[in-house]
Amino acid sequence: MKGDYPPTSIDDPEWDVIADDILADGEYDADLGKRMARDAVRVARGDLDEAEFHRKYHEEVLAEFGEDSRSTAPEGFDE
Repeated sequence: MKGDYPPTSIDDPEWDVIADDILADGEYDADLGKRMARDAVRVARGDLDEAEFHRKYHEEVLAEFGEDSRSTAPEGFDE
């Protein structure tokens, strides 16, 4: 195995392989989980605003889980 393990970059192709393995047996949308995980890293790095993260995934989270009780809701966010 070459490089970092686990991959330290969300852009590393091996990150996708590991994420796919982890999410393969789950009952929820793996693609949504991977996209949210990548963007959560971007929020942590300061590359994406927390409020924008919430807005970006709000509709998909509602569709997948029937509710959106994430703590990232911007102040005054109106469903």
